[in-house]
Amino acid sequence: MYLEGFSRVLQIWKFVLKFVIWLLAGNCHIPVVWNADVQQEGRRLPVIVFSHGLGTSRFFYSTVCTELASHGFVVAAVEHRDNSASASYYYKSKDTRASATPFWIKFKVIGQGPGHYPARKKQVEKRVQECRRVIDLLEKLNGGISVDNVLGKDFELGQFKDRLNLTNLTMMGHSFGGATALLTLGRDYRFKFGVILDPWMFSLKEELNLPSTVKQPLLFINTETFHIAPNFYAVKKYTDTTSNGCGKRTVFTIRGTTHENQTDTPHLVGYWLNWKMKKLPPIIASRINNLLILDFLQKHIGLDHELDTSFLVTHAQNVVEGTLEWKQ
Repeated sequence: MYLEGFSRVLQIWKFVLKFVIWLLAGNCHIPVVWNADVQQEGRRLPVIVFSHGLGTSRFFYSTVCTELASHGFVVAAVEHRDNSASASYYYKSKDTRASATPFWIKFKVIGQGPGHYPARKKQVEKRVQECRRVIDLLEKLNGGISVDNVLGKDFELGQFKDRLNLTNLTMMGHSFGGATALLTLGRDYRFKFGVILDPWMFSLKEELNLPSTVKQPLLFINTETFHIAPNFYAVKKYTDTTSNGCGKRTVFTIRGTTHENQTDTPHLVGYWLNWKMKKLPPIIASRINNLLILDFLQKHIGLDHELDTSFLVTHAQNVVEGTLEWKQ
């Protein structure tokens, strides 16, 4: 169903997409331990809520999320049910869960025209509600309140009791998830920091007061080719704000990167955007991106170990402070 959703997003036949993944990616694995126990010693674990981009899913950003988790963060990757994910599902009743019969929410193609903005506005509002509900859920888990885990019976959610640090919450998102993160930060001050990855700002074009409403310190990490003029100037409203009480805005652009670099796809099937452009190797782009995030979080939240940022020094020529407008 997810593969069918991705084919709908890309508007190609599913068998073609399946063949391309088989040909280029093969049988891939993620270097993580499945259903590992929650660390019960040391400090409480800081939390990041992650919002995915248009047409992707909760597992589309493993190169970012697992890296953050390996440095001691609990990353709650939301899968949005506003028809913007490639696919998502839930169980309507205990009976459908027992029979493993999920109800699928499919990706909805929304065309350009007068109905485009209202549809995206409706979606981003639902996304914000879902991100806020994640914190409600985590507060329950941290307080020892029993929550039924319908996604994985083998993992005991009770392990999170008294293990989460919910005083320094970070909201993070990519593309449509970047806009989601900004709107969530402006609506819910339980989030103390924001990490915005290559935000697609279209759904926020009428949120005129939001730049001054978002008070939290923000990190923007942009790719070189995504920010055409309308998006570029929309982002600058947030990065250049001087409103009283707003936290510091830190902004970087990674040269030689495209919008896909903050997802897993370049590692699986290679680049498919801006073919003629010379690009960074995906592993280098990912390491730069992740270290910039970790460096920001270390300064504001702190890590339980020393972060080695020498890789950023070595590749300083690939990082520019500020947002670059892409002109084809």
